[in-house]
Amino acid sequence: MQKYLILCLLSVFTFVLKAQDEPSPVTKTLALQNVTIIQAPGKVIEQGTVIIKNGLIHAVGKNLNIPFDAKIIKADSMFVYAGFIDGASHTGIPRADESQNQGGRGQLPDVKDPGNPPNDIAGIQPERMVRSLLKADDKSIEEMRKLGFTVAHVVPTGKMLPGTGAIILLAGNTVNDMILKEETALFAQFSGAGFVAPSTIIGVMSKLRDLYFQAQQSKNHTASYLKNPAGMSRPERNPVLEAFYPVIDKKQPIFMKAETANDISRALILQSDLGYNVVLADVKQGWNYSEQLKKIPTFLSLNLPPAKEAKKADDKKKEETTAVKIPTAFDLEAEALEKKRAETMKEYESQAAKMIAAGVNFGFSTLEAKAKDIKGNFTRMIDAGLNAEQALAALTTTPAKMLGIDNIVGTVEKGKMANLVISDAPYFDKESNVRFVLVYGQVFEYEAKPKKKPAVAGEEVKPAKIDGKWNYSFNAGGTQMSGTFVFNQDADNNITGTSSNPQGSGEVNIENPQLNGNLLTFSLQFQGITVEYELTFEETTYAGKVSAGDFGSFDIEGTKIPQ
Repeated sequence: MQKYLILCLLSVFTFVLKAQDEPSPVTKTLALQNVTIIQAPGKVIEQGTVIIKNGLIHAVGKNLNIPFDAKIIKADSMFVYAGFIDGASHTGIPRADESQNQGGRGQLPDVKDPGNPPNDIAGIQPERMVRSLLKADDKSIEEMRKLGFTVAHVVPTGKMLPGTGAIILLAGNTVNDMILKEETALFAQFSGAGFVAPSTIIGVMSKLRDLYFQAQQSKNHTASYLKNPAGMSRPERNPVLEAFYPVIDKKQPIFMKAETANDISRALILQSDLGYNVVLADVKQGWNYSEQLKKIPTFLSLNLPPAKEAKKADDKKKEETTAVKIPTAFDLEAEALEKKRAETMKEYESQAAKMIAAGVNFGFSTLEAKAKDIKGNFTRMIDAGLNAEQALAALTTTPAKMLGIDNIVGTVEKGKMANLVISDAPYFDKESNVRFVLVYGQVFEYEAKPKKKPAVAGEEVKPAKIDGKWNYSFNAGGTQMSGTFVFNQDADNNITGTSSNPQGSGEVNIENPQLNGNLLTFSLQFQGITVEYELTFEETTYAGKVSAGDFGSFDIEGTKIPQ
């Protein structure tokens, strides 16, 4: 009995000592030591300390005393930034849930009167809220968080008027955990309904004007009725028109997706005519509108056209040793097209730097961007003239101010929400890795990516193996298209193949296929239109761009179909 009591006492004593030596794994106090703290663009603390309590930044500085109960995040010698902010995004909204609003995948909607379709078919749903669409476990949240994004202004997907936006945290077990601020903006885009009205851009603009004027009349009628209902008909409730009320009162802006120069012009005309506050989102061709954009909150797109792979040393050597060839008309035309493509690419990549030079403040948006491309696109923009401080401002302080949340996020300061990005080298270095992300004090840890093996001069890059059947999917102006490619690859890596017709009317042969490493380019003819494809392959997936002349370009992705 005495031996049993001694063992019990020893067990209790050992447990008490262990509890004293180790802080509880469930702690609301965190600390970062010996880190480089970029509090804001241009404001740096070397070998500093950050202390976090209950999800907020408690202290920032040098030589701070660490609370005894703090859990130390092992980030010695790393770099700490404020969490990044996405100014306009679909993060957290599953795209599959939106297909029902597209009339199916490439299918005609069943509408009795195409000139006056139901609102959901026409894409007029401004009353929809992010809360009802957001999924806390959607994979896009983790994909963006790995890059350092901790806050996103999320808007619904759809056509002309998909719904109303909300600002969310990119962490949380429930939608309630995630939402910071609701009813932030009415989201609009120049996307026609395809097979019903409004089907054209002019139709979209006309419809937006009409809805705005109707909403003004409805709002005035409601106000008059509430003041003195005598002799007045009772106002009818109309959720679509009521969604415009905060815009009319200038309590909400319209976030207008304006990718092209023409879209920007149209958005500015509508804003000038109707007088509402506007924010331009996902801008890709804004360089000729810098004067106007100085006065309008603007979010530049983080979606750049795929970069063309540089020629290998062996290819250049072959060109140098090839006998001189008299260029044909086709060769000259191809050379001119390639030159034009290179000039256009340079404009896309240098847009952010040009905006800075013109005095335009901007944030970034990811409505059309893919997470896997974003870090590389930053590199391309920095190579084109944007510096790291400017890029950081566009990810932190500027969007925080534009979205009206700069009192809680955007800098590493006492009292701000503990939204932090911690990287093992300066974030915009090509070889840097995000190692930790904190969202309201919740810690997410990531492994460093293995460094790529340096290329050996003259070493041949083997073409990807793409032989087989692949599916494809892309959203063309609000209409979801899908089908299959069949690629045949011979021993010399020559490519032939076919594409299914989006409307299911047969197969179309691919033309001019070129496989360079894992990049495949080709074209096809569809109803008299030349459609260009650029696809970058992994083992069983690919992603890229499909371009159809004046109809625009769209992201495309797919997976290999097992045989």
